[in-house]
Amino acid sequence: MRWCVSIGAVLVACAMAGGDVASVAAPNPKNHLAETKDEKATVDVELVLAVDVSYSMDMDELAIQREGYAQAIVSKEFLQALKSLPNGKISITYFEWAASSDQKIIIPWRVIDGPETADAVANEIMKTPIRRASRTSISGAINFAMPLFDENPHRGLRRGCRAARC
Repeated sequence: MRWCVSIGAVLVACAMAGGDVASVAAPNPKNHLAETKDEKATVDVELVLAVDVSYSMDMDELAIQREGYAQAIVSKEFLQALKSLPNGKISITYFEWAASSDQKIIIPWRVIDGPETADAVANEIMKTPIRRASRTSISGAINFAMPLFDENPHRGLRRGCRAARC
């Protein structure tokens, strides 16, 4: 049970630090162009957390997984990594997925820049009712996730997408 919580903290911290943990990670291509005032990076990382809620997981596993992400976001390790970044902030969105056409955004894009904003995101993750859904399509999750970067109002130095389950 604690293994899921620990791995959640490691995954989020590594994605923030620019590690190769993310399923899909790339520098923001707009940052390679001449930057205008509107395109300048305002956060260090744009992070999409895509979480499997298919019937391949039971309700206890879904609860542990969700708790793991919430605890990772408020963990000492995460907050320390956040402080070490050049801007000291990330932009994050969290959605749950199952079938190719079944994705639900739980946390729309938010900036995390310290303990207060981390607590707010973690609390919102935990207060949302747990759901399960039919089928499992990681390609559907990735296809849903990639356009989310274009919708993010906060430009980042790096982008990462973590489509995962415990």
